[in-house]
Amino acid sequence: MGKIMVYIDGSNFYFSIKNTFQSKVDIGNFCKKLIGNRDDLVQINYYIAPVDQIQNPEMYAKQQSFFDKLREVNNLKIIFGRLERRKKDGEYYFVEKATDVNLALDIVLDAQSNKYDEAFLISNDGDFSGAVKAAIERFSKNINYVAIGTNKTISYHLKKVSSKTLKINNKFIQDLILV
Repeated sequence: MGKIMVYIDGSNFYFSIKNTFQSKVDIGNFCKKLIGNRDDLVQINYYIAPVDQIQNPEMYAKQQSFFDKLREVNNLKIIFGRLERRKKDGEYYFVEKATDVNLALDIVLDAQSNKYDEAFLISNDGDFSGAVKAAIERFSKNINYVAIGTNKTISYHLKKVSSKTLKINNKFIQDLILV
């Protein structure tokens, strides 16, 4: 079968689940169900930008609690990007930076160093299609696109280049929902 890695675009995963199923899910159990009874999981990489404690202490506390739960998941590593503050029309907002680049680099560099034979990418961001294509074509890896959402929100580009697309539906998610 071969070694397995799971790459999760944390923010994209959260909003895809929330918008599609109006819920939150247990990430560890989601990944277990995704890979099935196989015991060759090398690692789950979860990419996210931490909230600034000073700017938003309430959200920071919630996110830290979430990180504590993630740290309980076997073989899960949190890879941090950053949030950059921007201003437009007098309003401040935050933009996630480095998270997608870290994920794309890891897919390709982990393929190059033969850390996995098969990977699961959980994101609807078509910008990852170049990294997926490179891992498949240059390093003969199988990359499964885990699509969460409607036909309108899942990525055409990832579907096109991935080894396989796994569409997450209500039946799959039903026993993973957190109350």
